[in-house]
Amino acid sequence: MNKGFYNRILIVDLGTGKSEIFSPGEEFYRSYLGGGGIGAWFLLQETGPDTDPLSPENLLVIAPGVATGAAVSGVSRCAVTSLSPLTNMAVDSQAGGNLGPMIKRAGYDAIVIRGRAPGLSFLLVDEAGASVRDAEAHAGKGVIEVHRAIVSEQGEKGTSVMQCGPAGERLVRFANIMADTCDAFGRGGMGAVMGSKNLRAVVVKGSGEPAFADPGGMKSLAKSGASRLSGSGFPETLKKFGTPGVVKFQAEAGNFATHNYSRGWHPDYMKLHGETYEPSMGAGSATCFACVVGCRKRVKIGGPYSVSDGLGGPEFETLGMLGANLDITDPAAVAAANELCNNMGIDTITMGSIAGYVFECLEEGMITPEQAGGFARGFGNPDALLGLVRATAAREGIGDICADGFAALVSYFGERTRPFAVHVKGAGLPVHMPQVKPSLSLMYAVCPIGPDHMSSEHDWLLASGSEVARGLAITGQEDNPSTSLNKVRMTAYSQMFYSLLDSLSLCMFVWGPGSLYPYRELEDLVSFATGWEVTLWELMKAGERRINMFRLINARRGFGKEHDGLPDRLFSPLPDGPSAGRHVGEEDFDRMKEEYYSIMGWERETGNPGAGKLRELGLDWAL
Repeated sequence: MNKGFYNRILIVDLGTGKSEIFSPGEEFYRSYLGGGGIGAWFLLQETGPDTDPLSPENLLVIAPGVATGAAVSGVSRCAVTSLSPLTNMAVDSQAGGNLGPMIKRAGYDAIVIRGRAPGLSFLLVDEAGASVRDAEAHAGKGVIEVHRAIVSEQGEKGTSVMQCGPAGERLVRFANIMADTCDAFGRGGMGAVMGSKNLRAVVVKGSGEPAFADPGGMKSLAKSGASRLSGSGFPETLKKFGTPGVVKFQAEAGNFATHNYSRGWHPDYMKLHGETYEPSMGAGSATCFACVVGCRKRVKIGGPYSVSDGLGGPEFETLGMLGANLDITDPAAVAAANELCNNMGIDTITMGSIAGYVFECLEEGMITPEQAGGFARGFGNPDALLGLVRATAAREGIGDICADGFAALVSYFGERTRPFAVHVKGAGLPVHMPQVKPSLSLMYAVCPIGPDHMSSEHDWLLASGSEVARGLAITGQEDNPSTSLNKVRMTAYSQMFYSLLDSLSLCMFVWGPGSLYPYRELEDLVSFATGWEVTLWELMKAGERRINMFRLINARRGFGKEHDGLPDRLFSPLPDGPSAGRHVGEEDFDRMKEEYYSIMGWERETGNPGAGKLRELGLDWAL
């Protein structure tokens, strides 16, 4: 093994059942690092402008990073990259847990899946290679049932299971991928990509130990991160309450999507705060491989909304999108909807956006109760939400239209319903309000994998005026509402840094700005893993390279600056609550976009990378 990587990428063709090993060499790993960097490289190489995301020609690339497998907090994530059947763009999603470390323990740097199996199958990957196995017995079953069956058959120790659910089998365009039982590759519909390939699961079995250049250095990093947890602020909050522990802070800032994005807070937000419901619903924690934070909180409830502790509790985004965004503030009801989505294999963020559209159309009389599944009221009605999730997963009634996304819904119910479809390029938005966080108004529009709240740092970074900001060359100090050039610069630079983390498959809660590890220890991590004498400059360029590859994939598929917009609703001032009056005006938004393209070095006419930028980043092979 080369230090940090094996120089072994497993490529599997589901149609033939054959596999091969691709060995690209050390320079490849130093340029792309892993995760979405490797995923974007394969998409650029093997997909074209007209590749249908649900065709056998689409790829599914599963990749950890060069440091994955080290027993260090926040170094366990894994990326899945593909073309999205929801947006028709490139998509890259990250999840923690054990999948990434198990891929490394099985002796691979990534798994690339091509083709379509002749019948419903699962892919078994171990040190000996890959084999395509029959999975017809699992057809239509929930995620937890299939996970238990596979683990019972294959053995629990050293096994990780990545699967789509029934929604993915039925090609719901925002179906997710569940990794084991508590982690989700949530956005972009890659569960439907698995379904289109007749691939119910990927089962990875690993018993090896990845070799690193400096094991002692890795141990010192693990100890230093653990020693900083107490008094660390955000990471310590995550340790106590998980991401539900930030509901209070975000809602009191007016940054908590409510009533289909028409408001920035809900007066009953405290019911959804993790610290509020933990005493009655909490069922312990789970953690990712070797991480001291342990932010994944479980819940267990007897009724009336029964929830097991088998698929993890709702995260902050889910409490917002399936909760406040739908005027549902009973945490047990939200937890039940979360578990149903996870068991069916549906992205909770997109489901909350779709439900918001349906419920507002129902409220305004543009959809009848009969069309809405028999419910006269959607907002504030958990039963209507649970019914809509079930219908969508089964593709029954209105759920069959919901399963194809916003474009299908507006086409079916009419143009007059378009104002209620809150999305960017077909993808629903996260719970963070772009009216309140101007950096996100920009990032939701320009992010090449669709509107994402984890592709750049939020506005607090510039407002802090701290060394954490200056370490990314972000100077000055401006309040959160600022839409200045400094805010655009902060957004672009932090996007490059977060893209680096997504290439290394690192957790932003641990390695992000102001978390447990400072920037220079990121250099140490990569050096301890590989022996390379890397600098933050070199690593940041790898992050920038990933962004540009994704943007180029989309450009080839016909996307450009004219698609980098926001729905009209998001330009209107918020009506009440802590963020009353807050918004980003259309003129400021357009100016921010132009400044962003300039900072990124992209062509002014198209908003996409030109030949000069590609040459600068060593991507001239893609010209």
